Amino acid sequence: MMIPLNRALLPLIVLCLFPAGILKADWSQVTDLDHPITRLSPDPRKAKLAMKARFEAQITANQSFLKESPKGPHSYESSVRLAVAQAKLASLDGNPPAVTEALEKLKALEKQAPDDSQRAETMFRRLSLQWQNLGDTPDQRRENATTYARLFASEFPLDRRTPRLLAEAAALCDNHPEEKAKLIEQALSLCKEESLTHRLQDDKKRLNQLEKPLNLTFTSMNGEEFDLSKEKGHVVALIFWSAESAPCLVWMQYFARYAAEVPALKVVTVSLDRDRTDLRSAMQSLNITWPTFFDGKGWDNTIARGFGINTIPTLWLIDKRGSLRALNARDDYELKIKTLLLQN
Repeated sequence: MMIPLNRALLPLIVLCLFPAGILKADWSQVTDLDHPITRLSPDPRKAKLAMKARFEAQITANQSFLKESPKGPHSYESSVRLAVAQAKLASLDGNPPAVTEALEKLKALEKQAPDDSQRAETMFRRLSLQWQNLGDTPDQRRENATTYARLFASEFPLDRRTPRLLAEAAALCDNHPEEKAKLIEQALSLCKEESLTHRLQDDKKRLNQLEKPLNLTFTSMNGEEFDLSKEKGHVVALIFWSAESAPCLVWMQYFARYAAEVPALKVVTVSLDRDRTDLRSAMQSLNITWPTFFDGKGWDNTIARGFGINTIPTLWLIDKRGSLRALNARDDYELKIKTLLLQN
């Protein structure tokens, strides 16, 4: 049974499915509410109401199920679903104490799990909820993410989700290369997923280039030859981006304005676009005249693949000696560039 897309009707639907006093313990009626909402309104208020209605529906369904079948074969799973829905609703409502209470319920349920498989599922759900609010600063997010990932890995090293958690934690460690390297190696040693293995190998490839001279030559879109080795004595910002990516366009607006006010900074870009016309249009809109490499191959861009780029926008910083000094300075480029410009 699929839930109708009219989310405003969800509370009414739940009452119809679970009328007070006549509920039958039908597990499928609970699990049907697990289907994600795939068509949220672009209106933030309406989207929030739809999500709120879904979480309330899940809470009602599981409470009713547990009342009817408190010791049934699915009672533990229902208790976990209930706590997860309560945590999500509390988070949506901006109620930290209620979020903490729900997370504590999940911790308690981990100890009550019938087997290791269900304990792993419960812990993963709890950590996934905590992952949504890792902290306000990059260091807080990095520390919390690595703590959660390593905690799960220590408990369930063979779980299929463990390498992905370690990889996500590693993604937050660009400014801590030694920690990043350890997380990547641990994830690779456990990974059996081909796509994730490729991603981790890319991460390792990028990390291995840090603090080393970077070799980069290409013919720009304007037919000019660019050779990074000839830029020694300058700080160079190397940007991997795409005009097809909304986050790239938003970020580029701010960086382009900043770079225009720092004439000592040299900027060069690698485009992961497929359409040259769209790229030129975006560059004109952003007043970008920097040397740009484009081969129309998208994510298979020759330079991007050679450097192991798997996320955009990515900002690399090369010091005056031509060595790579930052794997991704996207979020704190002003301080890092200023520091490099002051160095001899």
